[in-house]
Amino acid sequence: MNRLFIVLPLFALLFLGFIAGAAVISFKVYPYEELRKAFLAAEALTTQRRKQESITDLLIGAKPVSPEDYSSPAARNSAEGVTRHQSEQAYAGYTMYTSIRSHAPIPLIDMDGKVVHEWHIPAQELRGEREDGHTLPEYPLSVTYPYLFPNGDMIMVLTMAWQTPWGFGIVKVDKDSNLIWKFLKRAHHSISVAPDGTIYALLHSIRSTPWPGLENITTPFVEDTVVVLSPEGEELKSVSVLKAIQDSPWQSLLMHANPTNVRGDLLHVNAVTYIDTEAASRLPMADAGQLLISMRNLDVIAILDLESAQITWAARGAWTMQHDPDLLDNGNLLIFDNRGDLQRGGGSRIIEVDPATLGIVWEYPGDSGEQLYTSVYGSEQVLPNGNILITESNNGRLLEVTRDREIVWEHFVRERNTRANGKVIAQALWATRFAADELEFEFNTSLR
Repeated sequence: MNRLFIVLPLFALLFLGFIAGAAVISFKVYPYEELRKAFLAAEALTTQRRKQESITDLLIGAKPVSPEDYSSPAARNSAEGVTRHQSEQAYAGYTMYTSIRSHAPIPLIDMDGKVVHEWHIPAQELRGEREDGHTLPEYPLSVTYPYLFPNGDMIMVLTMAWQTPWGFGIVKVDKDSNLIWKFLKRAHHSISVAPDGTIYALLHSIRSTPWPGLENITTPFVEDTVVVLSPEGEELKSVSVLKAIQDSPWQSLLMHANPTNVRGDLLHVNAVTYIDTEAASRLPMADAGQLLISMRNLDVIAILDLESAQITWAARGAWTMQHDPDLLDNGNLLIFDNRGDLQRGGGSRIIEVDPATLGIVWEYPGDSGEQLYTSVYGSEQVLPNGNILITESNNGRLLEVTRDREIVWEHFVRERNTRANGKVIAQALWATRFAADELEFEFNTSLR
């Protein structure tokens, strides 16, 4: 009987606690917001410590999870270096690429895969307090995008592994990797450099307060911004992409946003390209000085006008979770379509799209049944001979293909990370090829 008098009140308290918890969750009353933020913080910390994504982090809908859907899958091929090279069809030059989540330098390789020059992240000069008041943790930095000048100077977009937001900043170094300037706000993904040297970059930050007019967006969430820098790395202007959508006739784009995204990543802007006078002459929907941007989580490519701070054109097409939209000389767009090749199982492909009709006029889905797939990242570059250099990021593969879809050069990156479970990761985020006469600095031919 004594035990009953002890147990019954405990059960009553538990029941009342359950009812109170249900009411807090259902009606979102205090302390709902504090508990939710604590849960999100705990989940983020757990992800950071285990250094791998949870299934809830993946944006794949109801599709069964495949190991290759993760942003760090095991490499599908153990080969390293150049495995194919048809010299009579390939465009001769030097290829620069970046690998992720390692301390590896940025290499410049010849057509045989030999490293002829390297750039290193000036990590020592970046330790300590950041300009936004945050202290840099001891996490490895990696380069998502490099911009190389003819004299060997390089602008690097730096990121941190297992952080949110994961953008770190932008630095400029000389050909010997000496620091020239640094811009330590949370820049990420890519940059674009205008003919006059002005730099257009992407920033993101955590927004913790409700957004006026869009209060249904669950806070905290990631806010994306386009920032303009002088050639010396000084901030000149910034424009919120979310506000540019909201204040424009294209605000219906937000119908495609998930306001309760588990990672708070509403738009995920992943590319920015400056539209110069020549490019604008081929694009009836664009003016010189505007920016072409890609919003991965909306499956949208858009044009941002910095003067009005508005979206002036946007499109959703046959692509899904795209990267790296390029402006072609014929007025079309070339896009790395990460997951839109639905008739081939949702794989990746390179597509050329007519922006007037959104029709696909050319595509490269892979070669003779050979898989082309990277769940995230990916890039492409049209070479002067018409071939296309493709970065298949999550397989660590660079390949050059003709318009007839023939692979004429292939290189698997040598930079590898081996996890504790034995899984080998090989990733190349970005690759660009240069003709020999585009590079004015001397190469160090004694490198690996």
